[in-house]
Amino acid sequence: MTRTPPIWQLLFAFALSLTVLCGLIGWLQNVHIISSNGMYKSIQAEPWIADPSTARLDPSNYLFFPLYGVSVRLLDALGILRGVPWKQFAYLNAFWASLGTVVVYAFVHRLTESARVAALASMFHLGCGFVLLLSVISEDIMPGYVFVLASMALAGLWFDRPTWQRIALVGVLFTLGWLIEWRLMFPTLPALALALLVAPEPMRRRIGHVLVLLVSILATSGIVQLLWEGHTGAIGLHDILWTGKGVATGWAGLTWDKAWMMLSGIGNYFLLVGGFVDPRSAREAAFPLSLSVVVQAAIFVASVILLWPRRHEPRLRAVAVVFLGTLGAGQVLNFYSQPQDPQMQINVMPWLTVAWALLLAALLPSRRGVALVLTVLSLVPFVWNVSALARWRGDDSRWLAATTALEKRFPPDSSVFLYFGYEPITTWQYALWSRTWDWDNRVAIPPAPSADPKFKWIAVNAGAIRHPGWTGPEHAAALKRDIDLALDRGYRVVVSELWAWPRDVLAAYLGTVSASGRTDAIYRMLHDDFRATEAFSDPIAGTYYELRRR
Repeated sequence: MTRTPPIWQLLFAFALSLTVLCGLIGWLQNVHIISSNGMYKSIQAEPWIADPSTARLDPSNYLFFPLYGVSVRLLDALGILRGVPWKQFAYLNAFWASLGTVVVYAFVHRLTESARVAALASMFHLGCGFVLLLSVISEDIMPGYVFVLASMALAGLWFDRPTWQRIALVGVLFTLGWLIEWRLMFPTLPALALALLVAPEPMRRRIGHVLVLLVSILATSGIVQLLWEGHTGAIGLHDILWTGKGVATGWAGLTWDKAWMMLSGIGNYFLLVGGFVDPRSAREAAFPLSLSVVVQAAIFVASVILLWPRRHEPRLRAVAVVFLGTLGAGQVLNFYSQPQDPQMQINVMPWLTVAWALLLAALLPSRRGVALVLTVLSLVPFVWNVSALARWRGDDSRWLAATTALEKRFPPDSSVFLYFGYEPITTWQYALWSRTWDWDNRVAIPPAPSADPKFKWIAVNAGAIRHPGWTGPEHAAALKRDIDLALDRGYRVVVSELWAWPRDVLAAYLGTVSASGRTDAIYRMLHDDFRATEAFSDPIAGTYYELRRR
């Protein structure tokens, strides 16, 4: 009979994790490392913070904004960073990540019956690159991930001898997770169903168990749908189950560029070594990324070798099916979308912690020297990744200063900015100047000067994301129309370092949205039809050029 860990151990794991993460957030002073998407999410949550009764539900984050809206209101009431939700989100993520630490500790303790193994595995998990990153920045994935991780842990422990009550609880936790972030449904659902189908029971009973899982998912979704019925933005059950987020956009599609981005995603999940955004940077960081992947592969192979004699144990088989099944299905889906994105990798890669925990359980009882080495190795990811995060320390204040400097140099009432679309400065201009999206051939603006909207901008990647069917010439023509519109209305067009990019760099960035084939047409349009002179340089925002017709 396996033992449940004492409650004091779980509370200690939570408190220690939360203390470390909150201390790290305060030390880093940057909640937008690698990704600034959390700023947009915090802005989207503002109506839920101000007045939840009139706020609009988001189909793909159906429970996220209500959850974080209530949480921020609580932090405001406690006087914690009142009125600064983009910082509060990071601390909320640290809270949920600490609950995730408790999940890992309890799961490993129950699986191995060792508090020492559970503690080391928990530190290993928290120290993994993308887990640590998403625990200290303002992204929106952490609460959904923790719910899904808890459902996977319970499925691994219970699906060797499933009962309808156990299956229903797994289904409820799993559904709450993907209702916070819709896409979390797809990698894990097939794995949960497969684990039930290979359980050591008659086939008729196995099929019945799968039906129980599906009914619990539908019932939980239906209850949530009924609870929100009549609220602004509420949708029906069918639309909750299929929101289509990211489908038929530039994020979707199969290209060879995504093989490099997959290397980036898998490598950086474990050790943050670089090459985060585009296939070109991933190629440049191929050696350290490959080393990270090789270490992960070695952990996998070693765990398989050591555990092979136990391969017929039902519980071990259930654990393998749940976690490796999620890995397989998840990476197939990631290759179709954004395999380099930390959010896309975090929920499909917890197998690594499980494999490490099983290795620890098999090897720790041996000689003291081996135990010491394994203890140190369990801490290596955390130490490495904290040092990697330190390179971005203090950047939030630097971006704020850069935004102010940019406003002084280029008065917003008479300036239009041309960006690729990934530049971090766009997030700050959007948040601090005006909540306006790029033009994308859909804007009508008055002649300059005009203070409304304050932030006027054009993004190269917009055509690739929103119009995946465009050809290169169509994309280039659309960009030219927007630039000409700005010039004709008397605005200065200010272009970021995008202007100085060589073709291969532009191709690499367009490759992230399946549009590298449009590079030549866009590059020729910019450099054949326009000329640019350097107009401003900032140590963090980079160099800006003023664009004129040739």
